[in-house]
Amino acid sequence: MDKFATFVVACATLSCLASSPSMAQSEEEFYHGKTISLIIPIGPGGAYDAYGRLVARHLRKHIPGNPVIVPRNMPGGGGVVASNYAYNVAPQDGTTLIVITSTFAVEQMLDSPQIKYDARNFRGIGRMTDTTSTVTFWHDADVETAADLFTKPSIVAVAAVNEIWSVRLMVMNQLLGTKMKLVAGYPSGSDKVLAVERREADGFWMPYITLAELYPSYLKEQKLRVILQSATIRNKQIPDVPTMLELTSDQEVQQVFRYLVSNDELGRSLFTTPGVPPIRVGRLRSAFQTMLLDSEFQADAKKIGMPLGPASGEDVDKIVLDTFNVSQTALKRVKDLMKAN
Repeated sequence: MDKFATFVVACATLSCLASSPSMAQSEEEFYHGKTISLIIPIGPGGAYDAYGRLVARHLRKHIPGNPVIVPRNMPGGGGVVASNYAYNVAPQDGTTLIVITSTFAVEQMLDSPQIKYDARNFRGIGRMTDTTSTVTFWHDADVETAADLFTKPSIVAVAAVNEIWSVRLMVMNQLLGTKMKLVAGYPSGSDKVLAVERREADGFWMPYITLAELYPSYLKEQKLRVILQSATIRNKQIPDVPTMLELTSDQEVQQVFRYLVSNDELGRSLFTTPGVPPIRVGRLRSAFQTMLLDSEFQADAKKIGMPLGPASGEDVDKIVLDTFNVSQTALKRVKDLMKAN
């Protein structure tokens, strides 16, 4: 058995052992005849939507009682609308799942007034894949490399100036002296690419998995140039592209960057709402890990070009909790920089 399979089996076994026989029987009956709402925090199209619908197609047969799973797009506020709904409005019994936005913990710590949840109270079910975000420029833009960001002014299309990806760019401008001008109003990946095609912008910020899924020919033909990635180490798919941390040797600045890119560890992860009984959370986690081993699921993921880099629900919870361990000095510096903009 390969390492991936061993990991999945181990996680599934641990989840099953957490339940007593009598409680297990009760949980098997709980989902019978029920419908699970699977919330997708972004509109149709893109990686969140693709991963959410992939899970919706395959998870049900691994949950005792085989409930119907209905995907539901709930865009707004860069994912905040969906997170607020799952936390405050949705049933807290395990009949709501959410492919939560990877920035939900980081953004909570930035004191956004829109946020009405505590990320630490959601329960992780499992991660489909981690993510690496990139700064990408149109092929005939003046900026050709990361070094050019320091000397050549550029316009970068973003969804909103208060989202975490935009904060990263503002921090680069303030702490490193890059010359990017952020222009908001481009909510989806296709909007951003259209902006550079029309020359409304020179570049944009986008997760690499989204870029590779939606525009593989543009990457192959080098119509789009990936010049920078937000990660602690270089992604294996783009090994020649430098990381944000490589742009400076200042340890304090690197600490700020580590905090800002920590959400990429969460990637595309599935959560359920607070208040779900632990035994039910365990059953959902077990079902998720079993789904990952399902050959039909793996074939479907490969067919639609969705890479898998799994983590257990317990690991996902730990990533969220670790996000809150950032030093207050680094966090204050980010907040101060945001206020200045």
